[in-house]
Amino acid sequence: MELCRRHVDREPTCVTCGAMEESLFHITFECPLARRFWEEIKKLTGIKTPVLHQLTWAQDLLTTEHCDTRTAEMIICGAWSLWTGRNARNHGKLNWNAAAAARHISSMLEDFVCSGFEAHHDRAGSTGAVLRDERGVVLAEIARFYSNIADVLMAEALAARDGVILAIEQGAGRVILETDNSTVVTLLRSDDGIRSNIAGIWHEIREPSLSLVSFTCVHVNREGNEAAHLCAAMPSLSTPALSWIGAPPNWLWEAASRDCNNSLQ
Repeated sequence: MELCRRHVDREPTCVTCGAMEESLFHITFECPLARRFWEEIKKLTGIKTPVLHQLTWAQDLLTTEHCDTRTAEMIICGAWSLWTGRNARNHGKLNWNAAAAARHISSMLEDFVCSGFEAHHDRAGSTGAVLRDERGVVLAEIARFYSNIADVLMAEALAARDGVILAIEQGAGRVILETDNSTVVTLLRSDDGIRSNIAGIWHEIREPSLSLVSFTCVHVNREGNEAAHLCAAMPSLSTPALSWIGAPPNWLWEAASRDCNNSLQ
């Protein structure tokens, strides 16, 4: 419906079931695929979706008047799974299975609760991403501070996500994501990320990458990623987000020159 309203698509119909209007509410609750998903959730967890208004349902989930916290958490995660599954089907990337998705969401929430997330509240870190063209010329940079980071893998995945978002925001169509974390590369190259502890971030990278003409993730050594690491050292709790568009500062330009892949020139 939104793409039709913005004159991107001609028709607002649901490609899954043929309904005349594919709204977010339809994708999450009304589509036959969504109904099967929530039936599987009820079988696995006993959680039943409450009656929600199609205009205020997202806001209603954040209050305690319509459902308890456990139910709201399940619905939010389920909506996320249904939305990413819808996009994957539209791009021909994945045969989304309602029962398998329900099992994954239930398991993910259980793992999240059992992991003792509160223990990570004092872990903080920052990310840095540098966007360069095919000649190695620096186009833009971004750095962000994050609290509540569970481990190094999550921090590296967040950096990869920030880099992909930066590239798309700057109009890139063909993207090569370089990271010095081999585990992130392995997960992004396969579907195993859906079962990892960075599943959410994995989706946030994979889904927007579908809009690109081409997307490749490669491993580089740490010495070849100096510019991004320097960016990551800049943000702090008091200055959580920094960005540079166009001409980079001298310290960043020098680092980017040293770790540029000359084979692309």
